[in-house]
Formats: sequence, C-alpha cells, structure tokens
Amino acid sequence: MVTKREESQSIPLVQELVQETGIKVRSIHAPFLLAAKKVWGGPQEKIAVSIDMAHALHADVVVIHLPYFWQWGYARWARHHLNDYSRRSDVIVAMENAMHVYLYRPFNLSLFNSLQDIRCFDNLVFDTSHFAIAGVNIFRAWEELRGHVRHIHLSNNYLKGFDDHALPFEGRLPLDRFLQMLHADGFEGKIALELGPGPLEARLGRERIVYNLRRSLAYCLDNYA
Repeated sequence: MVTKREESQSIPLVQELVQETGIKVRSIHAPFLLAAKKVWGGPQEKIAVSIDMAHALHADVVVIHLPYFWQWGYARWARHHLNDYSRRSDVIVAMENAMHVYLYRPFNLSLFNSLQDIRCFDNLVFDTSHFAIAGVNIFRAWEELRGHVRHIHLSNNYLKGFDDHALPFEGRLPLDRFLQMLHADGFEGKIALELGPGPLEARLGRERIVYNLRRSLAYCLDNYA
C-alpha cells in the first residue's frame, strides 16, 4: 500500500525488501487514502505511477478507489475510460468497493458504491470489511459481483459500523465459509489479508505482528479448501 510515508513510494527500497525477505509483491495499492492526497498528483497520475511500480515489482494488480462524490472529473474518466485503460496497461487495474464513514451512523461518500453501479467496472477488488459496514451480505455481494472480482481484501468486522479490518478469525463475518466458497467456486484471483494495526497488536512490537499474521495466514490456508 502506497501511503504518505516516503519509503512506501520508493521502488528501489521495496525491491531491496523483496530481495531481503523473499516475499514477492503481488499487488500495488495506489495512494488513494485521503491522508495520501498529495502523493503522485491526481487520480489518473496516481494510477499511472502505480502501474509503473507494478511493472517494476512484477505485480499484476493495481488497487484503486472509487471517486468521492465531489470528484466528478475522476468519476467521468473512470466510468468511460478505466476499463479500456486497464486492458492496455498489461496490469489489472481494479476498483475497490468503498468503506462507509461513521458519523453517528455509516455514510456513503463514494460514487458507484452499490452492487448495481460498481458492476460498470470490469475489474473489482472485493473488501469484506467495507461490505460489512455498508450492511451488505458478503455472500450476496459475491454472487452478484463474482464475474468482476479479480482481487480480495480479506478481514473481519464486528458489525458496529466501523471499518475494523479485524483478524479473520475474530469479528462476526463467517470468513471460514466465505473462503470455502471461494475455493469451491475456483476463484483464480489473489486474496490479500488487509489487517489494521490495532487488530495486529502493533503496539506490542514486531514479534506480535508476525505472530498475528501467521495465525491469520494459517486460518486462511485451513479454510481455503
């Protein structure tokens, strides 16, 4: 995930980490978080630079965000040109279903952020926590969008209106059944654990993060069968 932190924007540094750890970069999350608003220019520039990073790191997916309701220029471009742009780029540029912002109750701030509207994009990223806070059943969402889904952000949610990105075996989403369904359906895309620093217990240090990541990976491998 590219953020406002400069090290996340450095291709040479990420390449060095790949060499050191042996962990390949499978996808690039373009800097679409509001905190990264100034990184790499406007939406189209963010996508273009992210594609360059994907090529350099041999990743085949670039994750992007839906336009906010005030981003009409980006919205028009995405609606009319994104699919062709992705086909020409040799990288899958995939649109992620957006989280809702909690302001006394969850509010949708993004355009195309419904099961019907988001299908205008050929390539989608399916975020389980985002669907949860939107009140959308993840099994229903899968049935309606499965033909478009190329990438999955997997995390759990406590269904209290917040974007928890909890460990997959915590929270209230039946991710064991969801993973089993993906396997039975022959899903050919990638599944990425997108977990928050709180659920990972990052405050307790690196060893605790690694411990929780290993537990989460084991859960996924046990259930993706």
